[in-house]
Amino acid sequence: TQILLRGLRSISASNSPLIVIDGAVATSGAFNSLNSDEIASINVLKGANLGALYGSRASNGALIVETKKGKFGDSFTVGYNTAVTFDNVAYMPDFQTSNGIGWDGVYDPIENTNWGPRFDGQLRPVGPVFADGSQQMVAYAPIANNLRDFYETGTTARHTFYMSGGNETSKYFMSVGRQNTSGIVPDDSYERTSFRVNASHEIGKLKMDVSSYFVGDEQSVVGSTIGDQNRPLYWFVLNTPANIPLTDYKDWDNPESYAHADNYYNAYYQNPYWAIGTNRDNNNTKRLLANMSATYDILENISVVGRLGINNTWGTGKEWRDAQVYDPVLQPAHSAVSSFLIDTEFQSNESNGNMFVQGNFKLSNDFTIKPIVGATFISTKYRDSEIQANNLSIPGFYDISNGTGALQAKVDQREKFTYGFFADITLGFRDWVYLNLAGRQDYTSTLPSDNNAYFYPAVSLSAVLSDAIPAITDNGILSYAKITVSNATVFNDLRPYALNERFHQQDIVNGSQRFPFPFGAINGFEVSTSAVDANIKKEKLNTTEIGLNLGFLDDRILFDGAVFQTITSDLITFTTPSVASGAQSFLTNIGELESTGIELAVSGNVLKVGDFSWNLSANFSTYKTVVNEITKDIKEVAIENYGTYGTYAIVGEVFPQIKAQSYTRDPQGRVVVGADGNPVVGDVIALGKTTPDFTIGTTSRMSWKGISLSATVDYRTGHVYFAQGANSMEFTGRSKESVSTNRQDFVWPNSVFDNGDDTYTENTNVPITDGVMGFWQNRFNEIKENYVKDATTFKIREVSLGYNVPRSLLEKTKIVQKLTVGVIARNLWTRLPEENRFSDPEFRNTRDTDDGNGIGIGGYLQSPPTRSLGFSVNIEF
Repeated sequence: TQILLRGLRSISASNSPLIVIDGAVATSGAFNSLNSDEIASINVLKGANLGALYGSRASNGALIVETKKGKFGDSFTVGYNTAVTFDNVAYMPDFQTSNGIGWDGVYDPIENTNWGPRFDGQLRPVGPVFADGSQQMVAYAPIANNLRDFYETGTTARHTFYMSGGNETSKYFMSVGRQNTSGIVPDDSYERTSFRVNASHEIGKLKMDVSSYFVGDEQSVVGSTIGDQNRPLYWFVLNTPANIPLTDYKDWDNPESYAHADNYYNAYYQNPYWAIGTNRDNNNTKRLLANMSATYDILENISVVGRLGINNTWGTGKEWRDAQVYDPVLQPAHSAVSSFLIDTEFQSNESNGNMFVQGNFKLSNDFTIKPIVGATFISTKYRDSEIQANNLSIPGFYDISNGTGALQAKVDQREKFTYGFFADITLGFRDWVYLNLAGRQDYTSTLPSDNNAYFYPAVSLSAVLSDAIPAITDNGILSYAKITVSNATVFNDLRPYALNERFHQQDIVNGSQRFPFPFGAINGFEVSTSAVDANIKKEKLNTTEIGLNLGFLDDRILFDGAVFQTITSDLITFTTPSVASGAQSFLTNIGELESTGIELAVSGNVLKVGDFSWNLSANFSTYKTVVNEITKDIKEVAIENYGTYGTYAIVGEVFPQIKAQSYTRDPQGRVVVGADGNPVVGDVIALGKTTPDFTIGTTSRMSWKGISLSATVDYRTGHVYFAQGANSMEFTGRSKESVSTNRQDFVWPNSVFDNGDDTYTENTNVPITDGVMGFWQNRFNEIKENYVKDATTFKIREVSLGYNVPRSLLEKTKIVQKLTVGVIARNLWTRLPEENRFSDPEFRNTRDTDDGNGIGIGGYLQSPPTRSLGFSVNIEF
């Protein structure tokens, strides 16, 4: 899942925060692999001042993760955590249920579309006629939840055994974890085994900490290139008529079954259960995350700290698709499906370290100084190799040697090395005002050797007003007040080898035929069609922030507020060069983004009566990023471009914007129609931003005598998304819109004719053409504006109920020291606008969920979003 702390502040660079686990820089993959039972705390830092300490990867803030440790002193604990959750589909499109299988108003037993006549409940044939003259018969009536029921109840069972202890000089924490998950898609599974050892030891002035985490996981999911059209599974499910009993087609490998490929009713798309059994993507991944640190107190107020960490990932993958050749007698309309096997091996090795000297000096009764001076490095190496064999000879034998023809191979290998020096000085005056000055000089291997260094400074000034002016707290209401002003500059550099001229294998093209290199004993390469600016620079982000922290009623109620502005200049992105250059894209520095935001948070204990306590927290945030400039000649840059729709950065507009094929309208906003009564297709225009105007969230927690109840809800509005896949429902007649006019011709509401002289005539009697089917499949489908939807969302994110068994009861066991049981529900309820009938706006394509910035394209490449219900038990001895 992509994590964004303060919206998008770069067009092409990552907008995700840095992740630090136990003091060592880590990746999102390492964070996602953590056993949640072992996380002690997650601290979210949003300011850009972290850049001086952590480098450019902290330009978007940081998540500081601390895992569980033991305790010094005579202690020993053994514990066991378990949690079991059940996942079900939370949201699916709103389907029409008045018409079923057919084409252009006529019943057709082999169609995948819903353009047949209205349902009448009569038994009708579906699928091909068999050699004996028989044919499957089903009732011509809608089946409730026929698509939702395709998905199963997914389960996740997580178990963690742990042990911790310590003495006066040492402490440790060790754990073993196991997770087994079965997905909502039949046969999808995920298994994870993890081991953790954290330890600390003190010898005089030396303190050493070690943290190590190993995790191995195995995943098996349905492939994403299914059938002769290379579609994802969700597409196959959506292309099922309302009267088809989809769950009756599980017996796909039985030649006598209606579910078999030759017998399946659908002449255009394969059986989803066949897809699950014959298209698999399996991965086996190992990860080692380890770091060690040592702190030595040279003097009472001077110490030296050294840290070294590694984050290594390696594994293999195997994706395959079986061939399918259809019966020549039954002759289904499908094209034959070819087989392939893709074997992958991947490894990613990252090492990082830093060493610094820190001090804490009292210069006088009024002044203190805390200096830090150090050096750091990060080294990353990545290699991903892939070999593909096509047209497998022996069915079910998934080995490269089983392919026919030339193997296809490719390797992606990257290395990057960055080192730098940093300094941080904090000057304090009378323990209420602090001035922090920080700077960092980095050198990177991804930039030209004569321009590979960059310095970024940071400055902040904070004042604890309640200490400086004690009188402001005399009223007994305000107990604490602090204000902070800061400015910081950080840089983003290029990805590895972006400056290098690259070559790739090119196919031989002869008409519609393609012959890939190597061709026999001959290989061939062509130079990349991308060019790079020889004077390309670092991408610069400068952030100014003002923060206010207040405490009320002896800090029983806390308020945190922040206002910030980030100017991003010299943006690194691809543009379209002149035709004369011979290149198709040009990597260079462009323009400027301006990001502004406000964050407000209130938390506190609002009620405490006896054993009852109620804590409430609420937050409000609003972020806006405007494209101030691109280049003199370029006014927009495509982020995700699908031709008739996509996400863009547009000068003068909030980033990102969705553009889509629109209606042609007159100056009054009325839709212009042609002589045939159909709306006239307009230009691809901007139709709205994909980031909300604001987000409001609240968390409530009540507790009474060991019982706790908590809930988290949030609301966001003011943005849109493109419901990708909704147009396919239009084509197949499954959408609500396709029956909104009873499949009759109608006059487009409030439409006009263009008279050609800047005047317009109201259309009162010319209906659209082919309202039975053609209009919806073609003209309505062509105008992608129809699928840009309001992304407003209200969600009950989480509700949990827990019970901490009183110690007085546990003492009777003489063994159990702690016992907590609970139930939890996630993504419990979602409220969407009436116009959004397709999907949860947070359900995005896979390509947009990691570091991609093309947010706002709702996807069908995954499974539908889910709702989780479960229980947990924690016991300690």
